[in-house]
Amino acid sequence: MNDDVKTRIGKLVASAADIGDPLERSRKYKNIVALISQEAARSNDLQDIEEAKKIAGLVADDPSKAYLEIVRAIAKMNRKDKNLFDEAVKITGKIDNDLDLSVALSQIVTAFGKYGITKKDDMIYSDSLGLIEKIPFNTYRAMAYRNISKEMAGIDQGKSLELLDRSIDLLENSKGIKPEYLVKAFCETSSILSLLNDERSRGFINKAIEISSEIVDDFDRSAVLLKIVETEIEIGTRLNDQELIKEAAVISKGITKEYYKTLATNSLESKM
Repeated sequence: MNDDVKTRIGKLVASAADIGDPLERSRKYKNIVALISQEAARSNDLQDIEEAKKIAGLVADDPSKAYLEIVRAIAKMNRKDKNLFDEAVKITGKIDNDLDLSVALSQIVTAFGKYGITKKDDMIYSDSLGLIEKIPFNTYRAMAYRNISKEMAGIDQGKSLELLDRSIDLLENSKGIKPEYLVKAFCETSSILSLLNDERSRGFINKAIEISSEIVDDFDRSAVLLKIVETEIEIGTRLNDQELIKEAAVISKGITKEYYKTLATNSLESKM
């Protein structure tokens, strides 16, 4: 943390300490943690993480969110090693609800798992993989498996497929998953399967299209249709499948919200 940022943080902490309302003071501290965490992700300075942890200890209202910000910062850091992995996992022990814990653990798994694969660090990769089963929510556990599977696809297709099948199993055997999430998950699954030359790829796109019809809200429906369009363009381009790209053009006509419609049009125009 440079001197200017340190001075600014010091003033903010002093200002927060003078706030009489405990709830408002806590919110101020939480904002300071977010600011320091952003600086830590940029600077790769572990002292910033220590400072963020110290301020997080002052947060009385939903401190889990503050600790989640710190974990996110560690995940974004360029530096990665076993000690930093262990520190991130240790910080998750301060998180007291399953949603924030699922987000935090999935961030650790993805960041350190990818590092372990690309840097051939078997210990960090193995520890990251083992952490997946500690993620409380199936949706985030499945996402973590997909993220690692995608990173592994160009290195070990057999291992990649094994990880992806775990994600698929979680998705297909879990109840109550929102259709918006399933569409996104099935699109990602289809994309990875196409990388692995697995014939199931098209089936998962079809599942995503079918599920999208269950979504009533125009905003949410437009968002998932855009995801389908982008996925079909991606796969169609990679495999030189013009029929898939044409189907993407047809699906894009169902997008009603202008923002998503523009994004779909731009994507299609770059490929047609």
